[in-house]
Amino acid sequence: MAEKGTVQSLDRAFDIMEQLCGARDGLPIHELTERTGLHKSTVHRMLSSMAARGYVRKDEESGRYRMTTKLYALSGQVVENLDLVQIARAPMEALSRQVHETVHLVIPEDTDIVYVHKVDVEQGAIRMFSRIGMRRPMYCTGVGKAMMACMSDEEVDRIWDSSDIQAYTPHTIVTRERLHDVLEAVRRRDCAFDNEENELGVRCIAAAIRDYTGKVCGALSISAPLIRMSDSYLAQLQPALLATRDRIARDMGWNG
Repeated sequence: MAEKGTVQSLDRAFDIMEQLCGARDGLPIHELTERTGLHKSTVHRMLSSMAARGYVRKDEESGRYRMTTKLYALSGQVVENLDLVQIARAPMEALSRQVHETVHLVIPEDTDIVYVHKVDVEQGAIRMFSRIGMRRPMYCTGVGKAMMACMSDEEVDRIWDSSDIQAYTPHTIVTRERLHDVLEAVRRRDCAFDNEENELGVRCIAAAIRDYTGKVCGALSISAPLIRMSDSYLAQLQPALLATRDRIARDMGWNG
């Protein structure tokens, strides 16, 4: 019974908090009572406890209760402690075991991508040349294009104009018009391909990761030698990649 009562008390407190958070000018007790369906004495007791802990304050003139910024401060601490690599590590390892391929995690940095974590396949498999800390231009990588597809055309053009455009392979995109066409395709399928644009003999499929603000905070990819990265194989990899990306994004606070 005690456990049931404790949970019920928490539910009631959260009901009141959610009502107050959505009220720009605060709410008086009688309106909180109507909105939550709780008894006036219960609402008053809950508000008194919240006020004592600094989450709620009462306007003595109007009698309205308002949330303070304490919740905002706490949420800021949570956000500051979100570590993309730490959050992504276990899902990336699970994905690599599932598909038996190398999985990369990158973050954006100005016009480049930076590799921040990598899960290689089992011993004896072909190793990718990538390494933690390595930088590559956004425009010629699958992970870079996945992130650029989430940006406005203006931001894409800024990155393009600030990049040293060169053909790393015969397949590298070297015109702005071609890049915009490719990014439109990326937006439609929610993932990007690297068709030997950065490294000959290697293809990858990539997807962007958003954080709690909706901003792109990184990208996830599966890479493999060209010899086994056929179009049909890329299509088979896509569901697992997107499911892992979604899991990481949810843990980063994205709820889109």
